[in-house]
Amino acid sequence: MTEEALSGPTPAGADAPGGATLNDMRGERDRNPPGMSLLALLREDLATHESLFAHGFLALAANRLGNWRMGLPGVVRPPFTLLYRFLHLVTLWCARIEMPYIVQVGRRVRLWHHGGSVLGARCIGDDVQIRHNVTLGLANHGDPVTACPIIEERVILGAGACVLGAVRVGHDSIVAANAVVTKDVPPYSLVGGVPAKLLKTFEPAPLSTTVKLSDRSAPRRDAAA
Repeated sequence: MTEEALSGPTPAGADAPGGATLNDMRGERDRNPPGMSLLALLREDLATHESLFAHGFLALAANRLGNWRMGLPGVVRPPFTLLYRFLHLVTLWCARIEMPYIVQVGRRVRLWHHGGSVLGARCIGDDVQIRHNVTLGLANHGDPVTACPIIEERVILGAGACVLGAVRVGHDSIVAANAVVTKDVPPYSLVGGVPAKLLKTFEPAPLSTTVKLSDRSAPRRDAAA
């Protein structure tokens, strides 16, 4: 999904669910998490991915830079725009992860592995984990930007999962590998299949999705992804 597709025709004045206005989704301002500098965000992303060479870190770095530059005065922005475009291309070619800067990304998001991911969401919440070959985007060609999905906090998206259309994946949920989600997912849910159906409901207690490779044990919900 290209930036042009995400910023395509939408009725004037339309707002996207989740609080994002049309102007926000056209990339006209910095939508990085508030209260943190670019350097602080990059440090946190690096700690989350545990490697400077992780493909997910590269994709997030490009996204963060693309947003940060929009907070600069227009006269000094062009060099950073060129740098963002270069990093975006490197991410596409080397990591095969497409995530334009106009996708609002929360804190401590982890993009596991590389390859085939198209992440055209309206927003991705804090502590989300995304496996390889995940697709987030429009359900139909030519749909407006407001028809992209919202991924809430602490969601786990399994390998090959697709979330399509103006749907919301509720917080603390898991989308199983190769599932195709075309309807809203309630919080604390496990969904799977084509089309995705509710398989299980978790107890309403938020669980950390932070994973450290140095630990032998993984979160008990991560295996289901």
